[in-house]
Amino acid sequence: RPTKEEIALLKVWIDGGDPSAAPPVQEVKEEKRSFIGLKDSLTAMLAHQQRTERDARHYQRYFTLTNLYNNPAVSGKDLRLYEAALAKLLNSLSWKRAIVVPQPVDEKRTVFVVDVRKLDWDRHNLWLEVLKAYPYGLTHREYPDDDETRKAAEDLYELAGTELPAVRIDWFIATAARPPLYHTLLQLPKDAKELEHRLGVDVRQDILNDEATRAGFTKSGISVHNRMVERHESRFGAYWKSYDFKSDDGTANLNLFPLGPKFEGNPFNDQAFEHAGGEIIFNLPNGLQGYLLINNKDERIDEGPTEIVRDKTETSGSVAVVTGISCMSCHQHGMLKDFKDGVRLGARSKGEARDKVRKLYSEPGTMTKLLEEDEARFLNGLDRATGLFLKVGPDAKKDIQEFPEVIGPLARLYRNKEVGAAEAAYELGYKDADALKAVIESNGELVRLGIKALSQDGTLKRDFWESDKGLTSVFQEAARILRRGTPERER
Repeated sequence: RPTKEEIALLKVWIDGGDPSAAPPVQEVKEEKRSFIGLKDSLTAMLAHQQRTERDARHYQRYFTLTNLYNNPAVSGKDLRLYEAALAKLLNSLSWKRAIVVPQPVDEKRTVFVVDVRKLDWDRHNLWLEVLKAYPYGLTHREYPDDDETRKAAEDLYELAGTELPAVRIDWFIATAARPPLYHTLLQLPKDAKELEHRLGVDVRQDILNDEATRAGFTKSGISVHNRMVERHESRFGAYWKSYDFKSDDGTANLNLFPLGPKFEGNPFNDQAFEHAGGEIIFNLPNGLQGYLLINNKDERIDEGPTEIVRDKTETSGSVAVVTGISCMSCHQHGMLKDFKDGVRLGARSKGEARDKVRKLYSEPGTMTKLLEEDEARFLNGLDRATGLFLKVGPDAKKDIQEFPEVIGPLARLYRNKEVGAAEAAYELGYKDADALKAVIESNGELVRLGIKALSQDGTLKRDFWESDKGLTSVFQEAARILRRGTPERER
């Protein structure tokens, strides 16, 4: 478990400061929050279903913060970050033009609702895909031993049309922002050409017609070697494609081979670079960005090879650059602007090839203007999605750029922080860790499940807590043994 000092450093980092300048850890007094039980959450969702028009009920799906709200170690400000991260991620997984703002259905803001039709998720029943990946699903027709709770659960399931109308926000942020769920929910094709067709982009024609805008450089935040970025106009704004390399010499040297990639009809194939892969960044209809990593054949991949690109922040859990999560964390304000083209004047091409280089590789002012336009588009969407959650109290007048990127740090914390007795207790619906510790010590079935460490102030790996034991996760099996609910997992 992180120490208080480590947590303080993380907090400073999340707030956008310098961890080396973190002040000594001080206890911050917050108003004590009252415990939110299972019945409270079920009743809140049921009441919302009852207020909703009959034809819309099956499209209302919920995201819960209850386990975090009940944990006194999670501050009110932290909860706001989770709310903002949920809003940003949902809108980053939507093909609709309108921004969707999750709405709280209870006074304490522990349950948020979204109409999945507004995300374009109803078309392929994408909520079912979320549930297939969800390791914390429990139903409550049989447990716990409380008639009112079971009745609220049964009524909710009937109105919502599903046994699992809700998932946890912390899990969703860490899981839906990366493959395979990221690809599924954003309905991304398996190759760049199909995505380009959807977005109204013809990369080859843009290159031939001098309608692409390029910049090539040797230093990048993630690329190990040379990188070239190329911008195209798309149906919803911009379509950016990077070309990344495994080396800096031969046909990977952009000053010697600036006019790739090779393709039929390219009159400069003899001066075409040969790249190893790339990243695609494109505007969604709502102004936010989607991401796709590809190999040199334009085929979709889950993560970039580490010999080509690396993420020093290890947002994915390692240095691997993973589609979605790594990109969202890096592109905090949309497109990065900290690069300078070195090919326009540095290329050794002559004659028509030199003219072509200067048409494709733009002057600094042209690229700067395009980057500013794309940044403004993204920030507008981000503000509309997250501003209501972040611009609160003393932060009300801040510009959206002054806030930290919310998805990356929370996903990293979720995956990297081990599960202690306190976290397990709140996730299982206990009021404190001591009650859970006591029952583990006296229950041989829980010990055999492999969670005895929790009763001895030890921790469990998050991956183990979520891992399948047959058809159910360790968490679900623990909940069954403890009579906290019946495991439910879509397959």
